Amino acid sequence: MTSGRKAFTLIELVVALGITAVIGYLFISIGRDFAIAWDNVGNSVARETEARGALDAITRDFESAFFREGSDVMFAIDVLDDNSNAGAKWEAGSAERPSADGFDATNHEYGWAGCWVRLICASPSLNAVGYQIIRSTIKDTIGLPRYMLYRNVVTVEDTVDNSISSGYDLTSAVYTTNGDVVTPERPNILAVNVVDFGARLYVYEDPATDPSLDDAPDGLRLIFPADTTSRLETTIPSGLWHRANTFLGTTYENRYPDVVEIFIRILDEKGASELSAMEESGLNDRWEEIVADNSKLYRRFIAVRGKGGL
Repeated sequence: MTSGRKAFTLIELVVALGITAVIGYLFISIGRDFAIAWDNVGNSVARETEARGALDAITRDFESAFFREGSDVMFAIDVLDDNSNAGAKWEAGSAERPSADGFDATNHEYGWAGCWVRLICASPSLNAVGYQIIRSTIKDTIGLPRYMLYRNVVTVEDTVDNSISSGYDLTSAVYTTNGDVVTPERPNILAVNVVDFGARLYVYEDPATDPSLDDAPDGLRLIFPADTTSRLETTIPSGLWHRANTFLGTTYENRYPDVVEIFIRILDEKGASELSAMEESGLNDRWEEIVADNSKLYRRFIAVRGKGGL
């Protein structure tokens, strides 16, 4: 007499376990890839949002820029060539970039600490405003230092006081120690993980007479960073800066820009963590590699319209 009950053989059990393992592995792999993709999307969205917010703030300032013809410098920009430059603010240490000056405008690298931009804004009140990269912690002595772009403002009272002892000196375009622009305050941080900040300045000019060629869009002449022929500058000759106090003329280093092109390079969180770990170990051998692999460049053209007189 035989039993009617059926059972799995050992081979069937092994095959079933194998199929289950494969399916489980596929689900785990898909889940891992989905989690990585989700993190990347979130990281990308956060970086895009931060870049857009920073560029929007800069755009508002340039669109309300207030210039006047004369001897006063109401717009200034410096390329910070190394950590000995007084404009560079590395509050949390002296870590350096791997090159001496960090300047390669063709590849949108604007000096050891990027560009330092200052201008007079008429809205919401007449203020001197400055932009610059700093390397610092988000809060005092808390966390590891990061690169950040800050916007600081000199008060109305200091802005209109031409005395060197207070605020903004219009004669030489110098922010003094009484002005917040040379003492970065963390509440004024526009964006974190900003490893480069630069600007190109243009004036309107007939394309037929413009020597800038491919270094400027049609109808615009490059005036910064530019050499004497208005071609893109490739070095920092004894410092590279722009001091503007006039609307017209052929002395282009003194011209107010008609159009400003802003560049911001921002690291993702992976790149920021890798760069921070490398710098904390006292090295900078992978600086360019990390930035190239984990950053994105954002740019915007801004038409500058403000003209008037005090």
